[in-house]
Formats: sequence, C-alpha cells, structure tokens
Amino acid sequence: MKTKKPDIFLGITICMLVLAAALCIAILVIQKNADKKPTPVTPGTPGSTTEAVVDSGATGSQEGTGSTGATDTPAPVQPADLKAIDEAGLKAKLDATIKGLTSEWQVMVTDPIKGTRVTSSVNCDVADWMTANRMAQVFIMGAAYQQVADGKLKEADIQEDLTAMITQNDTYAADRLTDLVGGREAVKSFAVDNGVKLGFNRPITGSSDKKNYVSAQQTALLLDLICRGELVSKEASDKMLNLLLTPNDKLAIDPGLTGENLRYGFVTDIEDGTCVCAMGVVQLPNRSFVISVVCNEPVTTDGAKAMITKLISATQPFFAE
Repeated sequence: MKTKKPDIFLGITICMLVLAAALCIAILVIQKNADKKPTPVTPGTPGSTTEAVVDSGATGSQEGTGSTGATDTPAPVQPADLKAIDEAGLKAKLDATIKGLTSEWQVMVTDPIKGTRVTSSVNCDVADWMTANRMAQVFIMGAAYQQVADGKLKEADIQEDLTAMITQNDTYAADRLTDLVGGREAVKSFAVDNGVKLGFNRPITGSSDKKNYVSAQQTALLLDLICRGELVSKEASDKMLNLLLTPNDKLAIDPGLTGENLRYGFVTDIEDGTCVCAMGVVQLPNRSFVISVVCNEPVTTDGAKAMITKLISATQPFFAE
C-alpha cells in the first residue's frame, strides 16, 4: 500500500494566488494616490516653480515683494537676455580717464544682474582705506533696517531721520540714527556681518582729529547687495534703493547722464582739499549699475568733482542696451 503524499502543487498554487491578489491591491492604491493633486510648493522656497522674477537680479528670498502673478505690468528683462558687459573695454576706459592724475583715485563699477565687477585706481589700491566721512550713511541705513528686521526698532522710529540722511544729506540725522542703532561699533559690526568693512571712528557732524575711512571697493559691494535685494531682506533692500533713487536737490555731483527712463542717486562727500567721493546707483531701462569713486587729496575740489562726473558718464554706454 502506497503512502499518500501532501499535495505540494496545490499549496504552491494557493500561495501564488494570494501574492497575485496582494499585488493587484497595491497597484490600485498607487494609482489612486497618483491621481491626487501634489501638495503646492510655497512661492519663494527651494524647488518652487512659481517664484517671482526680480528685475534687480536678486536670487534671494522674495519676502515682501507682494507678487501676485498679475500681467498688467511688462515682464522684467531676464538676466539671460542681457548682453555681457565689455569688461576689458570698461576697465581700459576707466584706466585711461584717471591716468596721470597726481591724487589718489579708486573706482569700482558693478553689474548686479550679471555679477560683473570692474575696478581701476591710481596712486593707491582700490581696496585701500581712503578718508571719507559721509559715505558711512549708507552703512548706517543698512544697520537701521537690520534692527527693524530683528524687532529691536520699528520702521516709524527710523523713517524721518533716514529720509533726511539719504535724500538731504543731513549729517545730524545720520548721527541720531547711529546712536539709535547702538553707536558706531554696531554699524561696523553690521558691515562685517554682510562681508564689507567701514572705518567709522567719529560722528559725521563736526570736526575731529579722528577720521572715517572707506574704500570704493567696500562701498560698491554694499550697494551691490542692495541692488540684488540681499541686504537685510528683499523688502528692506527695495526700500533702501528707492531712497537712494529719490531726487536730491542738493546733489553735489552732476553725473552727466543722458537718456529717457533713467534714474540715479548718489551719496557724496566733499571736503575741500581732502576728499571728494560719490557712491551710487544708475538705473537704466533694462538694468542698473553701481559706481563708487573715492578721491583723496584732490588738486582742486572742483577738478575732482568734474572728474567724478566724467567717470560716471563714461560708464553709462557700457550698460546701455
């Protein structure tokens, strides 16, 4: 008599049927989830496809832009659509303009959208400390907005003096703001935190044996951060830029710029026989550029002012589209 063996084939068949059923259920679940809409990405966060395009070329946060995707205004020119600056030609032009001058000159020009930086100097290096007093005002402005962002001050606390300091070159307003943000050391610390430096050793108003120092390089880099929307925040940078571009009846440097739809704003410092400086932004229809010029021990103040005007106007054609 033969012993009956277990029906192995029947067991295998049952197992295969169970696995097939489980696989079908898994496929149905996956397909159902795929039909759901993906979770939307918040605009301005990494990976977002709806991040607003900023015409200043900023790559940082879009905080405070208020962008709604409306199409009632022309789309800004994209960085890729702008032609590259002739850096060699611009440097040659700047070098030729200041060649042979007997005083110390520093020039730095930047293109915030393309990241272009062109420098020129004579009788000094573009990064050397140069005597300049009122150039500290833009650093003070940045420090004030930083404290608003940090919740230490309210914008209403700074607005009146800020406007007077930038648009009217009011040095008393500058000193009040300096005290409000914690003094000169606080302003210098703000500069260092943003990768720039300032020799801030005395109040802006009055006279002192101490000197305040800047360089064309450091002031241009600070303005470049503002134009790119990266100083404090996009919202704060926009407000600072608008202040700089506010018409100033007391502007001491005539930039000699021409063309329609052009805005510019400069902070200037003129001390007869010692220094003539200008740092500012020129906003053309499709792009902006930053220029900072510092001259120490000018032969004549009027001559130095005329040379700064010549440098600013000579720069414009390289950025015209």
